Amino acid sequence: MATEFNLPGSSFEEVQKIMKGYSSAPDQASLDNLARLTGIHKTIISRNNKFLTDIGLITGGMKKSATELGRKLGRALDHKQIEDAQNYWKEAIQGNEKVSGLVTTVRIKGGMTEKDFSDHVLYVSGQKNTSGNKTGARCVVDVLLAAKLLEEENGKLVVSAAPTKELLADTKPTAVSSDASTTEEAEDGNGLGTLPPTLPPIPNNANLTPQIAIHIQLHLPETENAEVYEKLFKALREHLLSPRD
Repeated sequence: MATEFNLPGSSFEEVQKIMKGYSSAPDQASLDNLARLTGIHKTIISRNNKFLTDIGLITGGMKKSATELGRKLGRALDHKQIEDAQNYWKEAIQGNEKVSGLVTTVRIKGGMTEKDFSDHVLYVSGQKNTSGNKTGARCVVDVLLAAKLLEEENGKLVVSAAPTKELLADTKPTAVSSDASTTEEAEDGNGLGTLPPTLPPIPNNANLTPQIAIHIQLHLPETENAEVYEKLFKALREHLLSPRD
């Protein structure tokens, strides 16, 4: 069967303890070393090694070591860093096409009960229908839940929704405002100074007849001769205030 893959040999709780052990053990640790570190019998650890190798958390032959990802996961679990552990589980699962493909089945079916999905995991794994493999299949379900690839909703397992809050924050357009806050944001955000004031809207019933206004600035000479000012004001009256036709 093309979709065959190895199942864990323990519950999810034991698999987490094993990963904590691998993350703190020296490279090429023996099963005896890991058994002493974790308090789990070496035969139980051995039953999980194929699955942990398949998803890239450990590597090696008779003696195995945690990969960089495995060490990160084990440390996050040991320090109860739930969000980091979730991301490392997700990275491990998405690195294995056969295991990550299980999520597609849930998406296609629009959700499955935990029992139906666990039975499906056991079936497509190609392993025998034994109590130990049933435990392993259930462990895979728990791993997918821990990775937030699946979540429980209305009594069913469904594919986790995308983080819409982050997406909205990245794509939300910036509103342009004409109040003082916009001016402050422009000044603080890019250092280009304040925005020019916004012109008030023209009412619908406003008089739209063009009007011309002329502003004249006079620079008067500095002098104490009164005759100069008299001639200047006389010229203004003749040419501007009372111009001749």
